[in-house]
Amino acid sequence: MRNFIIFLILAAINVAAYAKPHCQGFNNYDNKVTIVFTDDKAGNQYTVSDVILIPSWKGREYKAASVRTTVENGVATVTLVFPHITQFSNPKVTLRINGKKRTFKVCQ
Repeated sequence: MRNFIIFLILAAINVAAYAKPHCQGFNNYDNKVTIVFTDDKAGNQYTVSDVILIPSWKGREYKAASVRTTVENGVATVTLVFPHITQFSNPKVTLRINGKKRTFKVCQ
């Protein structure tokens, strides 16, 4: 029983520490798509990789042209830049944060 309680406590800590991005901005200006998201549970290290934009129409996917990450006081701010796209319908972004795959809806 004691081991089970310890397991539950560790599982709760792991869930609380799991990165969860929050979309802060989206624009399709200057011949590019820019998406900014923050994560208030970034900790000291925040690595973003394998970034893909899925605009939801025709199933096409776009790799990020650039990814810029800053971490200040445990809050990560990530700016993603993609090629210019003219049509969107509930776009999503898939990426890896510290090696874990995540998907989130883009704010519009």
